[in-house]
Amino acid sequence: MEDLFWTILPVDGRQLEYHIIFENEEYCFVPKDSFRATYKFKREHDEWHAADAASEAIKDEAVDALEKYLMRQH
Repeated sequence: MEDLFWTILPVDGRQLEYHIIFENEEYCFVPKDSFRATYKFKREHDEWHAADAASEAIKDEAVDALEKYLMRQH
């Protein structure tokens, strides 16, 4: 598990804080509030893929946060 960063995502009309970790080849968005859903994404062949339907629902916002983070690393 690699600790990456924290970000805020709009979910269900609210701004929620997520801790992003890299584990098992997936970027995991772990909510600060433990009762919320965890979202997971993989990057394969320069394309982002959501792990499930819940992740697909916030994919655009999550991918934007990941892209900004990854660009800062170069």
